[in-house]
Amino acid sequence: MKQVILVLSVLLLLSACATSDDGALAITNVTVIDATGAPARPASTVVVRRGRIVSVGLAVSAHIPRNAHIVDGGGKFLIPGLFDMHTHLSFWGADALPALVRYGVLSVRDLGGSLEELDRWRAEIDRGTRIGPRIFRAGPYVDGPREYGTDDSQKLRKLTTIMVATPEEARAAVDSLKKKGVDTIKTHNSLSREAYLAIAAECRKQNIPLATHLPSRTTTLEIASDAGVTTLEHCEMLTESICYADMPPGGTPKSPLAALDELTDEHAAELFRRFVRNGTTYDPALVAYRTFMQEAVDLAPKDPRYEKAAAGRTKMFNRFVQLVGLMRRTGVQVVTGTDFGIRPETVPYPVSMPGADLHDEMKLFVEGGFTPMEALQSATMVPARVLRVGDRLGTIEAGKDADLVLLDADPLADIANTRRIAAVVVRGVMLDRAQLEKNVGTK
Repeated sequence: MKQVILVLSVLLLLSACATSDDGALAITNVTVIDATGAPARPASTVVVRRGRIVSVGLAVSAHIPRNAHIVDGGGKFLIPGLFDMHTHLSFWGADALPALVRYGVLSVRDLGGSLEELDRWRAEIDRGTRIGPRIFRAGPYVDGPREYGTDDSQKLRKLTTIMVATPEEARAAVDSLKKKGVDTIKTHNSLSREAYLAIAAECRKQNIPLATHLPSRTTTLEIASDAGVTTLEHCEMLTESICYADMPPGGTPKSPLAALDELTDEHAAELFRRFVRNGTTYDPALVAYRTFMQEAVDLAPKDPRYEKAAAGRTKMFNRFVQLVGLMRRTGVQVVTGTDFGIRPETVPYPVSMPGADLHDEMKLFVEGGFTPMEALQSATMVPARVLRVGDRLGTIEAGKDADLVLLDADPLADIANTRRIAAVVVRGVMLDRAQLEKNVGTK
């Protein structure tokens, strides 16, 4: 019964949305920030029909279909729909889907979850019976043999993991997932070097992207980049890679802070130039590390044992923000991801939040030295290219799918203005603020 009510509610919402009978929509007199890097274009009109952008041009010369629903964009700014490149929808649950839309996150890359569940949600979104973003998914992780805990999140992680011990098993896992139609392969941190390199080679052979949570006890960032990884995940891998590099069998890894001391600008720039040569994209998920830092900061006043941890994690977080800025200045492609998945009511520490934290990630990029345009591109154009859908998504151009976010203020003046959402256009269907807050997601 609850599912029937949900379907009816979504259908009623979509029937009330701002489009004409044939899906024609015109946003007039708006400032278009198309995310190509071109200057903002004021006094523009964007025409959408049947889910596609038909034209982008000056309002005075725009051809608007006779039956189009017209939205006055005067004083507003139009950007492409945003991407979260590191999510775990199965761990959070279905209510993450409308929350993402509420925050203008209209595409996600899911890096570990139930393929059956993700494909069901994706089909429902495609049919218009569920509100949610476009889902590009890896399905289960590929990882080495390991033990999992007994709490619900660890049980789910075990169910959504393919464990491999040999290169032969690793290649077979990639082949199996490719046949199931996944959009990318995701590896986790317990793989042997031999198994990891077999996965990377098979991904190249099968022409499928590879996202890597570094198996840092066996593999360095340099090795992973040289092996052809598509994206490296998590800012803390910058130090973990150093902690375990060249450690003899039975040896003790360096402390993260000692590794951080080694990660000078000169050392980091050399690594980042390697990423550029190899075409390696980085997904730092700064907001995820921020929650790890905040846990210790919150506990330090109550428990002196956390005082040192709070200082150390804060130092590392601030340095990671700087290093992500250095990545960009060195020419590395960087994308926005949040790594949300753990629900806040299940743990006593802060967690990443679907939708909301994507805006914080862009803000942290700017704090690290990105321009607002570069931060916006890291959440739009660059992810679309990494996902190989740059011909359809990521910028506002004629012929592309109409995933758009209408803002009340200029994000190029202040990247925080990406939060000031007046409406979103989801596959050509406009949802205004009232519809988003009442019917789609939380405020």
